[in-house]
Amino acid sequence: MNKLYENVFALARAGIWGEEVSISSETDWNKLYDKTRRSKLLPITYKVVSQHATEWNIPEAVLNRWKKESTGKALNQMYKFSEIKKIIAEGDKRNLKLIMFKGIGVASLYPDPNQRYSSDSDILVYKNEQKKAVELLQDLGYVSTEEGAKEHVPVFEKNAGVMYSKIELHDCLWEDYEGKQAEVLESLKLDAEESLIRETFMGTEYYSLGITEHFIYQIFHIVKHLFFEGISLRYFTDISLFANKYKDKIDWKRVVESMKLLHYERFMDCIVEICKEHLNMSRDIPVNESVTEEMKEHLIEDVLGDKDKSGNVDDYETINFLETYFMRSSAVKESKFQQRRKQILPLPSELHERYSYAKKCPILLPIAWVHRIIFFADYAIRGKKKGKNGTVAMKRSQTRLDLMKEFDLMDTDKDLKKKKGTK
Repeated sequence: MNKLYENVFALARAGIWGEEVSISSETDWNKLYDKTRRSKLLPITYKVVSQHATEWNIPEAVLNRWKKESTGKALNQMYKFSEIKKIIAEGDKRNLKLIMFKGIGVASLYPDPNQRYSSDSDILVYKNEQKKAVELLQDLGYVSTEEGAKEHVPVFEKNAGVMYSKIELHDCLWEDYEGKQAEVLESLKLDAEESLIRETFMGTEYYSLGITEHFIYQIFHIVKHLFFEGISLRYFTDISLFANKYKDKIDWKRVVESMKLLHYERFMDCIVEICKEHLNMSRDIPVNESVTEEMKEHLIEDVLGDKDKSGNVDDYETINFLETYFMRSSAVKESKFQQRRKQILPLPSELHERYSYAKKCPILLPIAWVHRIIFFADYAIRGKKKGKNGTVAMKRSQTRLDLMKEFDLMDTDKDLKKKKGTK
């Protein structure tokens, strides 16, 4: 691993565990700042860099940027948390079961929860209570927005001057999955009512996924973002903190069985090995030693390597080229020609739900292809305005496919049939 990446990990350890670290005064602090920002770790690491600014020879301009962005992120996160507490309190008054996942359940593990900022807050509601949950949000001043909304995830936002809160109201955990993979995920029953627990965040009690269920969900969520956008290092700090806190309460046998069923086992092993080596995850966390040094290097490069000019990991989108694989209609273990064919001219079973009309009526497939081309053209035009390049995105998608092939992330068919008791 190169020294720049080592320094990002060192700052992360110092931020989440308070570990004493040493960074050379010869470091290129502009590059290290940029990598830390892309890793979504600026607020978490500001304290340690400010304490060692003179010793580490950090330029004043870099330190000021670090402070400004960290302070802004933390202040807005404080507002978001205050809003979440209001929503939870109002939900309890109305006897609504609002289930918080990711968000506060992970932020509470950090030395200062406000330093783990997020663009939105996720709330899961059972479908029979969704209408009441929408009314609750509207009564608290939230308005519906189409930006980022999906079929199973209406989105609501509330602006309060410079402060902003965005709520994603899920009625299921797998809104981006359909078909075979959705069946596998549903079979895990991670959102079963009997598995819910009560947790406390800043003095407020709330419903959360069970501890084992939440850990499994986080691995799934990381894989999802690996497909869609690329992942930041903060997913690794989240997992390290969560595993260390709950290592004696997590049902590791169930975790391993779930990972095998999803074909996530090797990927989880890789994350755990990286976290053990670089983020002080407990050595007691079980792995199957299925990961090579090369695999770890490839994943670290994907996480910390150069992305796009904006420096925002959320703009590193390969979804348009990988969606047929994400839906599990395709297998990575295909020729390059087959991969390109499915990316450009997918069959009805390989289409995203936005082209559901062609899935229901295959004779409309040519129309769906045209629709898809228009969709990609619009994406390319918008991307070009942001300094993106379609050819580069295609190359990145191939690199991502190669990485997923290495981790055996794709084929779930035989395990799904086994789960159903069929041959």
